Amino acid sequence: MEIYNIDYNLYVQDGEHEPRQMTNFTLVIETAYYPLEGSQDDIPAYLGIQLILEDGSVRSLTLPMTSNLARTIVAEEPRAVLLKTGYAPLVQKYIVDQLSKTGRPGECQRGVYLPGNGTYRLADGQHVTVWNGRVACSTKLEVPYMIRPNNSYHIAKHTENPIPTLVNALQENDAALVQSVIYALLVSRRDVLTAEQHPLQGGLYITGVQSSGKTTLARRVFGYTERIGTPGKAALVLEAVSTEASVRDTLSENPGCVVIIDDLAKSSTRSIEAHRRKLGGAMLRLAANEGDSTKKGKTGKTDHRDCTAGIVLTAEFVLDGVSELTRSIFVYLEKKLNLTDDVCPALIGAVLEEFADWFADNYDHAIELLHKIADSPNIPINLRADGADEFTELLTRERRIQDNLALLQWAFVGMVEMIKARMELSSSDEHALNEKFWEAVHRSVHKQVTEFRKIQSQLKEGNIAFLFCEAIDSDEFDLCRKKTNLSKRNVIIWK
Repeated sequence: MEIYNIDYNLYVQDGEHEPRQMTNFTLVIETAYYPLEGSQDDIPAYLGIQLILEDGSVRSLTLPMTSNLARTIVAEEPRAVLLKTGYAPLVQKYIVDQLSKTGRPGECQRGVYLPGNGTYRLADGQHVTVWNGRVACSTKLEVPYMIRPNNSYHIAKHTENPIPTLVNALQENDAALVQSVIYALLVSRRDVLTAEQHPLQGGLYITGVQSSGKTTLARRVFGYTERIGTPGKAALVLEAVSTEASVRDTLSENPGCVVIIDDLAKSSTRSIEAHRRKLGGAMLRLAANEGDSTKKGKTGKTDHRDCTAGIVLTAEFVLDGVSELTRSIFVYLEKKLNLTDDVCPALIGAVLEEFADWFADNYDHAIELLHKIADSPNIPINLRADGADEFTELLTRERRIQDNLALLQWAFVGMVEMIKARMELSSSDEHALNEKFWEAVHRSVHKQVTEFRKIQSQLKEGNIAFLFCEAIDSDEFDLCRKKTNLSKRNVIIWK
């Protein structure tokens, strides 16, 4: 069966009948965009198509390569009519035949498909940083490229002097703002952290007294992803009643962004609060471990996606497991937080854009800084305050906490360097920013120490190892009141 075109129309001939017209257009593939990890024989992710209609007009389309591509063309260009539905497979065959000529002189060329926010390494060793639907800063690609379109949200941007505005806002507001902004910057480069063997293993946990502004802080800083068609409406905010599956999907589909799990509140109903605690713990572990989300793709192939977004939880309680504690980067609000008006999602969105540009232009330097800080983290040296010895003991014992804080330190240093590259930063302003950052880290570690104390005090009665110690050395340990119960269960003769 032969397919050919005459006067911008596609015809098919089977050798037995007269040629039959299939379409009122000729389809020409200009560029096939292949995934970075794909081989030469893989199916492209997207196609750059030129439609030449029968009236001679031309329409360019960039469409996903699916089994229903012929029908998608009709949906995108109503003038491109497939005369019969049964001809769609033949048009699909015509497309595949053209793909076999990819890379030949005069035929369609091979391009690169970039799947959204992140930093990618091309075949020639070049690193490309993508943020908010564009290649960051001065990077120039020698090959055609296609960035995965985002139809659910866009990142808000504040265009008037975002860097000076940021510096003023960080100095005028509570240290909690510095910590939150730094976490947003850190998450935007999360794929790089993983590639460099320094994965982020925690989420931001905003807690504190009632009506202290936990949700306000989260939405003003991390609400920079706005729903398309609904200005000012944050797209990645999930409520405490969300299912684990919905949170998992959101984490995996929005790399580099931050997902808010809002209002994990206490409840008089035990089952409701238990659900919130379970959800909070499960999602914190999922985000911290970059859990895998599996879905069927449009091509029918199984699509594996890592949960490479960040997570922020606002809660009235603290999750009580050791695993959850070590994965929590605490922002503890002891009193009502009053943020200045210039702290808004559009400002953070613009700062993230600037940070992506700085990172793209200073990739090698940024990676060198990362290893300098994260290879041998030494957070306690900067925590010179009451309780510093206890802080050191905790950070030495629970290495994950210190590793996460070291990554925050790297993002903070990167932010300061970005600011210096965009404006003149006085030594007094730089010192003030440093003071704010380390104040925030001090508060976070102090909250960790407090919560670990609570866990240790609760474990004494139920910890069998502790009970044995009490029984063996009664001079040093007081006998536990549960000694009798333990004796009955285990037929232990106490001496």
